[in-house]
Amino acid sequence: MTGASPSAVFATDLKVQMTPTTVDIRITPSRNNYGEISYSGSATTYPAYVRRITAADRDTDNDLARCEYVAYIPDQSLTLEVEDQITLPAPISGTRPIVKVDIRSDAIGQVGVVAYIGSRRGT
Repeated sequence: MTGASPSAVFATDLKVQMTPTTVDIRITPSRNNYGEISYSGSATTYPAYVRRITAADRDTDNDLARCEYVAYIPDQSLTLEVEDQITLPAPISGTRPIVKVDIRSDAIGQVGVVAYIGSRRGT
């Protein structure tokens, strides 16, 4: 036995085996006097599984109707917010808005974050 918790072993296996890409995330935005969001500092890279949302995934919920991609990020401590900045990997290669965030947990605690990502800003 390794002594690691089953949840930690699962999270490590998930990161190694099922996250072929990465996303770059910058958190803690600030607002200027005009209410515009700005980010400082460098982005942190997280392993992720990113997929395009199909018509079957969409429903009457306005949040999901505006989503183009879903990023599954297996991280036990990431606190992602809608105003944070996410950059998707190639071939998408773009900074896009986060429309919705879902924290996934088990009996021990957080195991991952699901980020619902919209279309490019300005389009």
